[in-house]
Amino acid sequence: MSAGEGDVEVAAVGEADQADHVVATDGRVIGRRAIQTRRRILDTTAVLLQQQGALDLKVIDVAREVGTSPATFYQYFADVEDAILALATETVTGVEVFAERFATDWTAPGGLDEARSLVGSYMDFWGEHQAVLRIMHLRADEFDPRFRSVRRSYNEPLLAAMVVKVKGAQDAGRLPLDLEPFATAGAMLAVLDRLTSFRETFERRGTSRSAMVATVARILHTTLTGTTP
Repeated sequence: MSAGEGDVEVAAVGEADQADHVVATDGRVIGRRAIQTRRRILDTTAVLLQQQGALDLKVIDVAREVGTSPATFYQYFADVEDAILALATETVTGVEVFAERFATDWTAPGGLDEARSLVGSYMDFWGEHQAVLRIMHLRADEFDPRFRSVRRSYNEPLLAAMVVKVKGAQDAGRLPLDLEPFATAGAMLAVLDRLTSFRETFERRGTSRSAMVATVARILHTTLTGTTP
């Protein structure tokens, strides 16, 4: 059975395990070829989001670019926003690596370099996924419970890692005890996300990427460690 224009291919038991139980809109676990079709739809949606944004993007646009029909799209996603939600859910798993990098000792020699490396990598991550991340934040701000849940999954590892850093600096006497760790972490995440999301605007005004990285890294380093490199 074709996974392109006909019914969704249903996975056999062994194949379903390998597919990690990816399901179609009717709840059926889909097979390997259908997963490939679903992947093409997601990848194409991501590209079109970068090119034209979410407001005017329609199912027929995605289907035409993939070389399939709207009916096939609807086998995997209820609408374009459903596909964006799937992309956001995938994207947030990438923040774990940044959370782990906060665990290094930024008070040691080279600590500021560690912060710069993290910020540079985070900026590249945002550049690769900015359309999806912006929509995730926008829909979450509009109280969409699906996107709020995804944003929580995105924020929590980063916030937890920064809270540990602040508390460590407080225990060492480098930061005042009346500094609230979670609020501090939230402020630093806001700096990371907002400045990174406006990277193109800053660059058009003559601020280089390296200057942005250096500035954000120094803010993070000083605020989270209580030290001046």
